[in-house]
Amino acid sequence: MKPIRSRGVVALFFMHACFLAPRDAQAFHVDGFWSGMSAEQFAFAAAARGLTAQPGEAGYFYLGASFPPLHLSRVGFCENILVSYSRNVQSDADYARILAEIFSAYGPPSKMQFSGDIEPGADAGAFRAASSAIWARGADRVRMESSFDWRLYRGELYRRQPASVTFEMLNPCDR
Repeated sequence: MKPIRSRGVVALFFMHACFLAPRDAQAFHVDGFWSGMSAEQFAFAAAARGLTAQPGEAGYFYLGASFPPLHLSRVGFCENILVSYSRNVQSDADYARILAEIFSAYGPPSKMQFSGDIEPGADAGAFRAASSAIWARGADRVRMESSFDWRLYRGELYRRQPASVTFEMLNPCDR
């Protein structure tokens, strides 16, 4: 029996192996994107996921969906090299997963800050807090920022917990 060969399969494998593979094992690698990838690689990887890469302010792209219009991530480039990737954390489960992945790859944070206060009262009772943590490994930095706004309003607990995570490498354009 002859082996099945397809130029398309071979070309796709070669493109994945050479074009999409991260160049540096120490580079951050998140959501299918990594530090050091070119803008062309980024656009190709975004399109492969059904997303669009739209130019933003100088040196940045926004990753998102065309319809409905939605920006999911902000991606920074320096001289055609991806140097930062920021996105909002979508849910508690997403937050826990991302935090576990960061701890697994980077260990404990090198810096943490936390502030918070409580407002008493049956209708206006609220807990508000803000936190940030920074991890570092080689040239990579990860920053996770969270804010919490939990309040009791007419006997119901309302909860907002926006969070974001930024992966970045030391940017040669900032020197």
